[in-house]
Amino acid sequence: MVVNGEFIKLDIPPLMDRHHLFIPIRALASLGLSYSFNAKTKMTTVQNKNGDYLKITANSHSSSNNGQDVQIEVPAQNREGRILVPLRFVSESLGYDIYFEPIRQFVFINAKDYSFDSSILEQEDLQAARKAAIALPIKADFKTLGTSDGHRLHSYTFPIGRADVYYLLDGMFTFVEIKKGQALAIGQLFRERRVPSIAVGNISPNMSLDTDPIMELYNHGNVLFTEYEDNTAKASYTEQDWIFYRKEDEDGHLFRPHTKAS
Repeated sequence: MVVNGEFIKLDIPPLMDRHHLFIPIRALASLGLSYSFNAKTKMTTVQNKNGDYLKITANSHSSSNNGQDVQIEVPAQNREGRILVPLRFVSESLGYDIYFEPIRQFVFINAKDYSFDSSILEQEDLQAARKAAIALPIKADFKTLGTSDGHRLHSYTFPIGRADVYYLLDGMFTFVEIKKGQALAIGQLFRERRVPSIAVGNISPNMSLDTDPIMELYNHGNVLFTEYEDNTAKASYTEQDWIFYRKEDEDGHLFRPHTKAS
C-alpha cells in the first residue's frame, strides 16, 4: 500500500473478499486517521483531522457517517481477533482518493491536497529518488498482461545515475518511464522457455534483452532493487566500478544500508 507517495507496511496481510479490499484498523493511522475500537459493542470509530468520522460495526452492513446512517456493501470483519475494514469505503468517506494499480496489484491512497513533487526525481540522493519513482502508480494506455500467478519476487532496475526510467521484473518485464510526475508503461514482455513470447505496448515479442535499443541504458551499469517475500530487501549496484548490497530486517526502512562489499 502506498499513502501520499510513501510505502506503508501492514502488520498483517490485507484481505480480499468479494472484490473488496480490507485492511486492519491499525493501518488507518498511516492515512492520518485516528481510530478507536469498543470491544463490547464491536464498533470502530474512525476520524480524520477535520473531525469527520465513521462508526463501523463488525459484521454489520449499517454504519454512521457524521451521524447519518449509511449502508456498507460488505461489512467490516473480525478475523482472528483483528478488525479489518473495507478500505475504499473508509478512505473515500473521509476524503481520500484511492487507486488500484493492476500491474503490481498495489493500492495507492492520496489525500485530496496531495500532489507529487517531480523535483524529487532530480535530487542528488538517487536512493530516495528511485524509491519515490517506484512509489508512483504505473499507468498504461494498452491492455496489460496482468500479473504472474504465484510470483512474489519484485525487482526494479535503473540505469546509472537516473531515477526517471526503470524496468520491473515480477515474472514478466514491464518497462516504465516517468514524465511530468506520471509513471507510464512503455510495454510489457512475458518470456519463458519453450513458450512463445508475449508482448504488449511498444515492445516486440522478439526483442533481445541484450541488444535491443530499450536496454542500451542498462548496459553500462545499473542498480537493482529486489523485494523478498519475508519483508526483506536487497539492492545490488554496478555504478562507478564498485558493487555493494543492502539488506534490512522487517522492522527497518527499505534500502537502508547495513553492509557493503566490493
